[in-house]
Amino acid sequence: MMASPDRCSAANAGRLGVSAQAPRATSTDAQAPRAVPAGTRTPRASSANGQARCATSTDAQVPRATLGSALAAEVRKFRHAAPMRLALIMALPFPLIALLTAPSGNVSFSPWNYWYVLLMPVTIALFTGCVANADARMRNRPLLGSGAPLGQAWWAKALWCLMLSGLSNLVVLALYIAALAIGGGLSAAAVLTMALAALATTITSAWMIPAGLFLTARAGLLAGIFLPLAVQLVGGFAWSAIPVPQLFPPSATTVIPTAFIPVLPSGEPLAADTVLGGALAANGALTWVGIAVAALTFVLLTAASAAWFAQSEEVR
Repeated sequence: MMASPDRCSAANAGRLGVSAQAPRATSTDAQAPRAVPAGTRTPRASSANGQARCATSTDAQVPRATLGSALAAEVRKFRHAAPMRLALIMALPFPLIALLTAPSGNVSFSPWNYWYVLLMPVTIALFTGCVANADARMRNRPLLGSGAPLGQAWWAKALWCLMLSGLSNLVVLALYIAALAIGGGLSAAAVLTMALAALATTITSAWMIPAGLFLTARAGLLAGIFLPLAVQLVGGFAWSAIPVPQLFPPSATTVIPTAFIPVLPSGEPLAADTVLGGALAANGALTWVGIAVAALTFVLLTAASAAWFAQSEEVR
């Protein structure tokens, strides 16, 4: 006798038990995410948070480049290089002449005039060209790799060159103080007036620095040296043809020192033309306005050239 299909199904169900009747998990159920208790960190989330903390701490430890750090980098780069040697050596010849004649008791200030009219412009043009050309030869890789904004790096270069110019004039001042000490004419008033003369020549000639940096970066080393030098020399010698020479920085470099030291713009002693010397020395307000105009000219030229340098595609 053959078993009926209903009996076979019942028998199989009895052997398999309840487990056979349990539904199979679908693929959707298998992919459902497991419930994670609140406050529990998964390994992936923990590692991501750790990397974020490391990145934040690294960013916090990296110092931001500032104008001071960019200036310090320029000083370290050139403190044993040609610009420093030029600033020191070129300032020596004319003051040494005054120092050698000091034992006679008659210290001449004409060599100081020859310094700020002739040799100082040459010195500024040379070390400014050296500073600008040093990075240009390496396609500005030191600037691009320093991390400082290009505008700040440009300001650092200009301020470093201004420091070199001040150093040159400080050497001249020190030698003249020594000459007066040997000649017996040293006094506190003399030191003060000579220091003011050194400061005035540093400021009135400062316009050459941003002009030289820009021309060297834009047109090459020869243009950066000779064009500002030509303007300074021509303006210095043509001071008498300018209505108010104190307000034109190249002429102010020649005229303004007469207000502080006894020498005419021509290099003659003050006694050679007391009328002209007295007129230049008596107008103190115009002298200080001329120094302020020269300082403002330096700031404006440096700011304009720094803005160009920061946006220039030739730098990159």
